[in-house]
Amino acid sequence: MSTQPQNDITENWKRNFNIATWLATIHQRGIVVVCRNQWGTQALGLSCFFALLLMAAWAAFSRDIFMWGWIGFWMLCFLMRRIEALRIEGQVDSRFDGWPKDAIRYCGSESIAKLVVEPILVAILGGIAYWLYTNAGLSPRGLPAFLLTGVFTLPFVESVKQAAWKRRLRNMRDAQLENEMAVRDFHDQYGR
Repeated sequence: MSTQPQNDITENWKRNFNIATWLATIHQRGIVVVCRNQWGTQALGLSCFFALLLMAAWAAFSRDIFMWGWIGFWMLCFLMRRIEALRIEGQVDSRFDGWPKDAIRYCGSESIAKLVVEPILVAILGGIAYWLYTNAGLSPRGLPAFLLTGVFTLPFVESVKQAAWKRRLRNMRDAQLENEMAVRDFHDQYGR
C-alpha cells in the first residue's frame, strides 16, 4: 500500500519532466533550425510546427515586428532544411536534430558544440538584440527575450538527448553481454 503513493509521485515527476523537455524542445527548434543543417526528416516534424506556433504567439503577445521577421527567416531556413533532409534521407538518422555547422568551428565535438558553443552564440546574438532594442527604445520582450531564453533551453534539450543516448548505449552493451553469457551457457549445457 505504501508503494502506491511513491509510484504516483515518480510517475508525476516523469510526466512533468517529459512535458518540460517537450516544451524546451519546441523552443529550441525555434532557434536551431536556423543554424544547423543535415537534419533527419522526423526531427523537422511536429516539434517544428509547434515551434512556429510558439514564435507566432510570442510575436503577437510581445508586439515585436522584428520577431515576425525572425519567423519569416526561420520559415525560409526550415524549407531549406526540409528539402535537404529529403535529399539526404537514409544517410542520417531520421530523428537527427541537425549538424551544428556554425558552432562546430569553435570546437571539435558535436556534443560540445550543441551543449556549450551554440548557447553562447545565441546568448551573444540575444545580447546584441537586447542592446539594440533598449537603445532604440523598444521593448526587449520579443526577439531578444526569445533568443536569450535559448541560453537555457538549448543546453537542457541537448543534455537530455545526450543522457538518453548514453543510456541507450549502455542498454546495447548490456544486451551484448547478456547474449554472450547466453551463448556460453548454451555451449556449456549442450556443447558445440
